[in-house]
Formats: sequence, structure tokens, C-alpha cells
Amino acid sequence: MHVIWIPFLFILGACVGSFLNVVIYRLPRGESIVFPASHCPSCGKTIKWYDNLPIISWLMLRGQCRWCSQSISPRYLMIELLTAVLVAGLYVCYFVLRLRDGIGTFYEDWPMFAAHAALLCGLLAASAVDIELFIVPLQVMWVCSAVGIAAATFRPHAFGQPVSPALATASAGAVIGLLIALVLLRLGWIQQSFLDADDKIITDDRESTVAITAQDGVNPRKEILREILFLTPAVVLGVAGYFIATRIGVVEGFCNELFGGTASGKVSVYLASGMGAVFGMLIGAAWIWGARIFGTLGFGKEAMGMGDVHILAAVGAVAGWKVATLVFFVSPFLGLFWAMHRFVARGKRELPYGPWLALGTLVVLLFYDVLVVFINRFGALIAA
Repeated sequence: MHVIWIPFLFILGACVGSFLNVVIYRLPRGESIVFPASHCPSCGKTIKWYDNLPIISWLMLRGQCRWCSQSISPRYLMIELLTAVLVAGLYVCYFVLRLRDGIGTFYEDWPMFAAHAALLCGLLAASAVDIELFIVPLQVMWVCSAVGIAAATFRPHAFGQPVSPALATASAGAVIGLLIALVLLRLGWIQQSFLDADDKIITDDRESTVAITAQDGVNPRKEILREILFLTPAVVLGVAGYFIATRIGVVEGFCNELFGGTASGKVSVYLASGMGAVFGMLIGAAWIWGARIFGTLGFGKEAMGMGDVHILAAVGAVAGWKVATLVFFVSPFLGLFWAMHRFVARGKRELPYGPWLALGTLVVLLFYDVLVVFINRFGALIAA
């Protein structure tokens, strides 16, 4: 069946890539990704269906609009081709080359594959926007997170990393705390951080985000305290949830019944798997947000970005907290290679951190087992 699925997924990926091109162009500009229909940005003519075929149309038109002959960016071709390769290649790596242990057949584990493929597509779109404008389209990451939680909830035996009843209860408490903080933010009782910072500059006709320092008219250390205040309800309720789920007998029994069932068909099986995805989302966000808070407090300038927080949160929701943790530690090494390249070849354009998180996610998804074996051996060597 591989000879059927691989070409099909390649074509499907190319079609998804065509949609991603719409998202990449329109979403940062505040335009609808549905209406109007695809059109040439130069002359405004609606693109006919036969000129909108993924990969093929760009090649047939030689990268030019049929009506005004204005050039069509090769980025459109690259995104469609990359998406096709990512989707079909992920199938090959999982179900042909068997790079990951524990994966069954495609018919058994297609929800996991679909969620992982959706995550990689979302990361590709977010990276393209981040490279061009130094911003991360948060809506894309929200969709990826929702896909991960839904897939883990409805197909627990083929997907997800279920957590203990105590951690599931703590995750529920943390989510409730975040919702409370969002309400307080909406009511104006908590103020958003870095509101008065002029964090945009225009260079080479591009809008770029720069690190905010005290010289920009704000005190980053004071501003980051607003984010700590925002996170306080989540931390308090998360710790409280874990405490009552492990120390109070009646509540502990209820949590075990709600999240600890193992028999097939029990609601608790689905809840435990879904809360595993929520826990992964929280851990992923916590790694980057923690680095942002401590980096800002330590160095006196804004460290990391909130878009990066959402990226790793989506990774955790889709692939679990262990993958998100590995991505957090692998990505800096990938970015370091680019930094060294920029140092040697002076004048190379700086890249934001989002694409390195995306590349780190791809590496960890494919080579998770190899990395785990390496870490275990390295740990054993140190212990010896």
C-alpha cells in the first residue's frame, strides 16, 4: 500500500501547501484566508483553477501572472514543494523506514501521523512568516494545539502520552488559572506587558522585532513582573490541584476514577489521554516562558518572544511533553550553527528563533528514539 499512500500524501501535501501560502500572505496582514478567492496581488485578477494547481501551475506559468506578467515569488513553489515532501516524507519515515519505535500500521496510528503532519505544516507556515516579518501567527499555533488535544482525546490508544491522575488534575487547575488570568486581563485588572514599548523597526522594507531594553522607554524587568502576575493563578491552581489529588483521600479517589481508568471504553481513558496533551502543552509553554522570564530578569532586556511560547506549547500538545522538552534543548544547538555561519560569513541576515524551534521539532520527531538512547548512555556515563 506504500506505493498508493506516498503519491497520494505528496499530492495532498502540495494542496495543503497551496493553502499555507494563503495563510502566510494574508494572516499577518489581517486579511481573511477564505475571501476573496485567490488573486494576483499586482493586477487583482482572480486566479483561474487551472492556474492554481499546486507546483504544476507555477512551473507552467514560469513564475509569472497570466494577466499582467508580473513575477510570482518562488516562495509559493517552495512552500508547496516543502509541504508535499514533509507530509509524504513523514509517512516514509514512520511507516516505511520505521524510525520511531512503537508505531504500528498506518491504519492503527493514522491519528498520530495526521496530528504530527499538521504540526509540521503549521510550523512551516509560522516559520515562513517569522523569517519575513519576525512575528509568529499565533492562530496557526492555536489550531495545532487544538488538533493535538483532540487527536489525543478521541484516539487514546493510537496517540498521546497519558499522565497520572495527579498531573491531570494539576493540568486542569493550571488551565483554569490561565482562563482566570485572561478574564482579569480582559477586565483590565491585569495589564499586558510591554504595551508602551516601541518594538518594531523597519529595515529593508521589512518589519522586524528587536529586543526591548531599558533604553527603549520601558524597564523590561518591571514589565516581566506583569507576566509573572499573569501566570500566578495558573501556578497556584496547578499546585493546588496536584496537592488535593495526592493528599486528600476523597478527592484523590475521585481523581483516580476520573483520570486513572485503564479499561477500554472508559471515559477516564479518553480524559487521561487528552489531559496528557494538555500537560504537554503546558510544559512546552513553561520551558520557553520560563526562559523568557529569567532571561529578562537576568539580562535586563526582553528575552525570547511570546510567539516562541506558543510554538513549543503546540509541540507539547501534539507530540507530548517529552518531545517538547527535547526540542527546547536541541533547538539552541541548531541555531548555534547558523550563528557560527553568520560570524564566518559576515553580513548574513539574522533569523528569529521560531524557525529553529520548528527545525528542532522535525529532528526530534524523526530521531526521538536515537536521542533518548544517547541521553540515557550519556547519563549513565556521568553517573559512572
